[in-house]
Amino acid sequence: MCASCPRVKVHSDWKDYDLEDALPRILGPCLQFASDAIIDCVDFDVPEGILRNPGITRKIETLAVVTGHHEDARADYEEEYDVPFEYQVTLCPLCKKRGTAYYEGILQVRNIVPAVRKEIREYLAAHRAKGLRLAKEVPVSTGSDYYLSDQRSVHHLAKHLHAHYGGELKIAAQHFSHDASAGKNLYRVNAYLEIPEYTKGDVIFRDDKYYFILGVSTAVKAENLITGEQESFPYRKNDAVRLPVKTTRVVSTDPVEVLHPATYQAVMPTSSKYAPAELDIDQEVSVALDTNHLFLIPNTEERAETKRKKQRHSQKRKRKDDDLVNPD
Repeated sequence: MCASCPRVKVHSDWKDYDLEDALPRILGPCLQFASDAIIDCVDFDVPEGILRNPGITRKIETLAVVTGHHEDARADYEEEYDVPFEYQVTLCPLCKKRGTAYYEGILQVRNIVPAVRKEIREYLAAHRAKGLRLAKEVPVSTGSDYYLSDQRSVHHLAKHLHAHYGGELKIAAQHFSHDASAGKNLYRVNAYLEIPEYTKGDVIFRDDKYYFILGVSTAVKAENLITGEQESFPYRKNDAVRLPVKTTRVVSTDPVEVLHPATYQAVMPTSSKYAPAELDIDQEVSVALDTNHLFLIPNTEERAETKRKKQRHSQKRKRKDDDLVNPD
């Protein structure tokens, strides 16, 4: 068993089992019974006093509770046996690499935002018990390169982020060494994820059209602000320009007019569909604009509060589903 993590070596493979799961798999096949015995269940108690000091080898006993019956006697019986076994404590292959610069893949994230950084940190923390480690993080101009100890985690994390934040994802394997003892080539995985420069709630100019972004995932979902039609399209690098967002004030509610942030003239927005539900004179509002158009959009604070409400609703729905699955 590993001295540093919960992993246990079962036969020839290291598994993420605790001892309660590992003992039946290791000791169960070693038990022998009478040929006419029909075994229903074998339970092993986890013995007390198991040490995980590196390098030790100890002999110990565990209690095996066997239930079953004989072919000629249908009555169930239960018997207890003291089963001796020997265990060794060492480091699993993953923990041996801990503290070293070893890595099996690189996750390259561009146009990174704080939410993505937080999600990567949470993923690393959640999988640390399984041996995943960050060998190093190298900041670049628009993001970071994460050197990870497990190539499958690079692939999985890249796919996960792409599904949630969209953008352009490229995954490739690169040969870097040869394991002579195993007779196979060794590869590293490089995953390149470029997150879009825009996100939900932004206004972009793309293909001579103005869009309000409704969502960004593996595809971009948006509404044409001139025609009102909803469209979906793939993200392509440098395919759109995000309109800058400014704060201004309402000067008229009927019709809706706002103070242009550059000219300080009262102007009617090209579109007010995504404006706050209620407008008052002198109220602060957010606008996305270029030289030709000005669009009223949800205020930054309002968008953040909407996101928090959706998260709370999702959490309540999850708790409700859990209660249905696991009633008291």
